[in-house]
Amino acid sequence: MPTPIRRILAASVGMTTLLVGVALLVLPGPGLVVMLLGLAILATEFTWAKHSMHRVKHHGNRITRGITRRKKPDSKSPDIDQDETTSNEEPSDR
Repeated sequence: MPTPIRRILAASVGMTTLLVGVALLVLPGPGLVVMLLGLAILATEFTWAKHSMHRVKHHGNRITRGITRRKKPDSKSPDIDQDETTSNEEPSDR
């Protein structure tokens, strides 16, 4: 496909997808996913969209690393009652 037609097609499909994603932020649906898809379509032809995709990926990786680096809970969780778990007595029949 010739370059001008390809750019126009990528711009129209990408912007439409991006706008649908923005609408899905307030409507029920996967708004962020659709917005990222629209940005990815735009990034195939436009450098500004490619730079935006790199920024989104960078911040997404930072968020992911921050979530996975959080301290894991200890084996002795405070919500488990130690008296019930370490008791050697048999339950009484009531």
